[in-house]
Amino acid sequence: MPEIFDLRKLRGLRLLLLLGYLVPCLSFGADKDEKAPFDPKKAEDAGVGMPTPYDKFLALDQALTNSKVNWGQVFRKVAVDIDPDSFTDKEVVIPMVLGIRIADGVMAIKALDAEMLNKCAADIEKLAKKLNIADSELGRARAVRAAANKGEWLKVFMELGFFQQDIMKKIEDKEHSNRGTLLIVCGWMQGARYTTTVIGENYTPALSNILREPLLARALKEKVEKLAGPAKDAPTVAKLREVLPKVESMLTIPLEGTISKENVAEINRLATEVVKAALVPPASAATP
Repeated sequence: MPEIFDLRKLRGLRLLLLLGYLVPCLSFGADKDEKAPFDPKKAEDAGVGMPTPYDKFLALDQALTNSKVNWGQVFRKVAVDIDPDSFTDKEVVIPMVLGIRIADGVMAIKALDAEMLNKCAADIEKLAKKLNIADSELGRARAVRAAANKGEWLKVFMELGFFQQDIMKKIEDKEHSNRGTLLIVCGWMQGARYTTTVIGENYTPALSNILREPLLARALKEKVEKLAGPAKDAPTVAKLREVLPKVESMLTIPLEGTISKENVAEINRLATEVVKAALVPPASAATP
């Protein structure tokens, strides 16, 4: 019974977080005219937004009340250290690295570490500029750093979220649709590295259920399979295409199911392979 109770609490937390995302989107004025019946033939795919690992970080805090997570230590174990100037591939590599660093930024917020967040925000800003986002449109990156230096963490979280949305609007046009997909998927992979690290170090079957998200894993896999042009055959994308079906399989469990400790470690290993592949400079990747 204790494990089932924990799972129900975590699902309740996820529901609250989902409501937090949905409430701003609701219209509070009642329509005078009744809406037409739903016609599935007219339904359109609204796409997959950038998943944030923050809901899982909160769920882990809720579950691990007796052994508090040292989020600063987790950040130092998992976060990547990059030189934004070493990346030049605007269509594949830069969007992937940008997604990874956005996930690092979310982790830095959870760790309440202004120094780490400043470095992430600076990297994100430089990478965004390489995607031809004008300096005038990057004001939120500076707002993130300013709020972090003042310790205004709620404002930091909001500004980083808005900054992320601004970037997505600029890069996910029809001409560069691949960029948005790669940013989203690699951000999710880096988030998976953080959550599997914490779950692996504090493993219980009940805790492993936090990783369960079969529909999202399937949607991300399908988005990668729909990549257009040469990007689909790039070595870094080949690694993604190899890894995603394996990760989806391990995350596809019943509602109150569990993931073995071995599979938690395997998800971490696979996600790490994707991240490392994205960070290898082109010259190094071509060297035998």
